[in-house]
Amino acid sequence: MNSTERKIFRKLLKKRWTFCARAVCLWQLATHRQVSEEQFDQYLTLLGPEKVSARLRQKTARQQRKLTSFDQRQTREPVRKLKVAVLLSGQPTGLEHCIHSIRRFFHGHEVHYFCHTWDNLSAAARLEDLGDEVYRMSAPQPDFTEYERRAIETYGMKTFSNGIRVPFVSPNIFPMWFAVQQVFGLIEKSGKSASGYDLICRMRYDDFWIGQFDCEDLPLSDEQIIIDRNYNGYGGYGDQFAIGNPAAMGRYCNLYSWLTDGFLDNRITGQLFPEVLLRHFLEQSGISVREENFGLRLLRPEFAGMQPYDIPLRCHQASSQRNRRVSAYIKQKFPELYNDNLSI
Repeated sequence: MNSTERKIFRKLLKKRWTFCARAVCLWQLATHRQVSEEQFDQYLTLLGPEKVSARLRQKTARQQRKLTSFDQRQTREPVRKLKVAVLLSGQPTGLEHCIHSIRRFFHGHEVHYFCHTWDNLSAAARLEDLGDEVYRMSAPQPDFTEYERRAIETYGMKTFSNGIRVPFVSPNIFPMWFAVQQVFGLIEKSGKSASGYDLICRMRYDDFWIGQFDCEDLPLSDEQIIIDRNYNGYGGYGDQFAIGNPAAMGRYCNLYSWLTDGFLDNRITGQLFPEVLLRHFLEQSGISVREENFGLRLLRPEFAGMQPYDIPLRCHQASSQRNRRVSAYIKQKFPELYNDNLSI
């Protein structure tokens, strides 16, 4: 995929002209005997495996594997059975609509689920429906006021045209990565050992999977993880999912310590989106990233019940609502900072 084609796709998808983007995919498949892996992933995401398989004349081994993994009419059997610890954290809303896809994602593997929730939240679905081996913890949410204030004082606020002001460093990242750190510790608290697993996976409760995990034969070092590329942005890495061996994921799940220590004490320059912060942390930790396409979708409440390939990658309305909530939260909690002209 050349730079011009990437720009076309980004523009079409940003403007939500999905119909036009699909037309481009169909034209490319009709005029090319084979396509690159990057093109293939883009076409698979927009068209689904049936249309791609029917039109793609030459397929690599990876492309054939992906077509099988993404086909909702069948379930792929792994070439090697692994023991996997799945760490779930965040708000458990929407889990009842994602359980089937999560179980299908890890079909054929021995999976143990470790679940973190806050005391003031209740799961809409029963966590035990995930599988036979489910371990859970529920805890009160700590007070992150000190870190929220330091982040605003260090990095400032962004003002939108509608008057809404939000910190450049989202306050949501502190409870999110604290919960990730805690749920990794739940493995040992449950009487298990992280080193006893082939892979450890971190995901959210609202992760919906169109495809399956199909990289079980890929050797991973202590310095490498796999992510799904669908939610990368701003030059960073999506923080909704990661999988790797216990050593690499132990370091990945310790991002909260970096946030509350080095990040706040040593100001970094450039953009401060969560994806970019994750990239900074991984680079400083010496962890390399392999990007794959597993068909990840974040299942917003308004997407529940939709067919898998109709679920949008992004919801602009959800982003606007999140900004309004964060703005109101900061205005109430830190009025003196909210009304100041702090900026980068």
